[in-house]
Amino acid sequence: MKTGLLLTIGSTGFTALLMVSYYLQEHLQNIGSKLYRVLLTIVAVILLTEIGSTYLILYTNLTLLGYLVLRASWFAGIMWFWFFYMYSICFLKGVKATTIKDLIMTDTRCKIVSIISVICLAIYVFLPFNQNMTFETFTYLPGWPTYFTIAYAGLIVFLAIILMIKRRNEINDRSRRAVILILTESIIFSVLQIVFPRTMLFGLAFGLGMYFLYFYIENPDLLMVASLEDSRKEIERSNLAKTDFLSNMSHEIRSPMNAIVGFSETILNDPNYDPESIRVDIEHIATSGNNLLDIINNILDISKIESGNETLEEKEYSIGSIIMELSSIIDARLANRPIKFIPEVDSQIPRKIYGDSTKVFQVLLNVLTNSIKYTEVGKIKLNLTKEIKNNYVTLRFKISDTGYGIKKEDYDKLFEKFSRLSSATTNEIEGTGLGLVITKRYVDLLGGKIWFDSEYGVGTTFYVEIAQRIIDSNPIGDIRESRNHIDNLEYLDCSGKKILIVDDNELNIKVAKRILSKYKFTIETVTNGKDCVYKIKEGQQYDMIFLDHMMPEMDGIEVVHILRKLEDYNIPPIIALTANAITGARDMYLKEGFDEYLSKPINLAELNQIIKRYFGQRNDF
Repeated sequence: MKTGLLLTIGSTGFTALLMVSYYLQEHLQNIGSKLYRVLLTIVAVILLTEIGSTYLILYTNLTLLGYLVLRASWFAGIMWFWFFYMYSICFLKGVKATTIKDLIMTDTRCKIVSIISVICLAIYVFLPFNQNMTFETFTYLPGWPTYFTIAYAGLIVFLAIILMIKRRNEINDRSRRAVILILTESIIFSVLQIVFPRTMLFGLAFGLGMYFLYFYIENPDLLMVASLEDSRKEIERSNLAKTDFLSNMSHEIRSPMNAIVGFSETILNDPNYDPESIRVDIEHIATSGNNLLDIINNILDISKIESGNETLEEKEYSIGSIIMELSSIIDARLANRPIKFIPEVDSQIPRKIYGDSTKVFQVLLNVLTNSIKYTEVGKIKLNLTKEIKNNYVTLRFKISDTGYGIKKEDYDKLFEKFSRLSSATTNEIEGTGLGLVITKRYVDLLGGKIWFDSEYGVGTTFYVEIAQRIIDSNPIGDIRESRNHIDNLEYLDCSGKKILIVDDNELNIKVAKRILSKYKFTIETVTNGKDCVYKIKEGQQYDMIFLDHMMPEMDGIEVVHILRKLEDYNIPPIIALTANAITGARDMYLKEGFDEYLSKPINLAELNQIIKRYFGQRNDF
């Protein structure tokens, strides 16, 4: 008995030295270090209560108090094994929680073990101690509570062994050795405590366990080495990701470019071309051009998202206008393919809402584009319903297609960068694998949800829910009538209207003139910003200016700033016609003084809306 007491006192001294050494050093403030501090504190309580209970029971008349202290010691033993299991979860499973509460709430195993531990602690409190011992019959296992604690410890050891076996290929040797040592010494000391009940051994076991954890896991030098190793691996992963990215982009960009260049050269070098076959070739060029534009837009969007600069840019908008714009884009992309696009919108959705319309539009466009890529025949259906609560409306989008569907083994790939489904490779579907990644990040930024159902060979359905604030609660009405009206609307006759195109690229000017000539505008062009300012100061009158941004000598933003400062001049609407199409570009140009924004390549539907807005009747949906 005295030997056991001396061992406990010695263990207490070593634990005190460990605590002093540990707390004087700097440590990573992660969940593992927090749990180690808790374990260290519990061990100190166990050792002190063991010494205190021995003294009170054997050397004073305060026997009852001594048994209460001994009960507290074994109670703390249950607590130690509870927190030790959570500590094992941290470095065996690699959880990302920052607090003990988060760990319990986010990890299923921790939650289950915590419930079991609380129940065991409650049971322990009501189990009776044997308090009728003399000096000759004294034992550190006075009844059922102590055996109950040993049984609980055995359960935790068993669960930790199971966890280690499951994660054996993912944990390093140092962590594995630490767990094995602690589990082994826990089993050995539990057996020894039962065999030698008059010798205090459990506290010594806990003290040794903390030293094992310190020298194998919590030592700051080891943590620094581990941190450096993690940094090295992260750099290697980053370099590999860059290589994969460049390889992927090289292939994805060259694929549509091959079609564009190939068909263009075929047309140019064929003196006896057939108009019908040329029309088909031009359709292939247009399709490849749109695919290339999607790739470039996705690269720009994912770069901005991962730089951490992506924020919400909220404003008043109409979801009906977004659906109509999407319908025009999807119909154009489907062209003559045997696929029918069917938009269905709840007519009772509020007319005006408040939120980031650009990201809502991009989310829907990305999902619809994905459906187009993986659907050969059938239909793509966009269904929009709503749920109104207080001053907010939850928009519920359901986008279903009759495409290839998704195999079960591909489910986890859907929202991963550069991942394409197995059907994509066999059907030579172009794309970066970034569209749905961007979609998921945008939905998260909007505070919404996205999920999907799919049956391979039958089709896929995506669900998106986004809550937006209501500005105008009047119903949106039936947009199908408006869609039919817009689809049949011809180009406005803008005869007598004069516009100025400002761009330093002659080919871009030629493209813009070709498109705008359909409206019968009188068109003038200049190739730099200074000439634009000169013409306005000269007194030239225009009904609209299409102004590029990136130009030598004086860029488009400088031109706008100068024109806005001119007094007694009639400044017409100025449209930013630019290749800067990253997310947020529209709002940036509007803040700089432009009246509208139009990205290159020119989207005919967007251009048509701008022309109607200033030279015809505007429809709000």
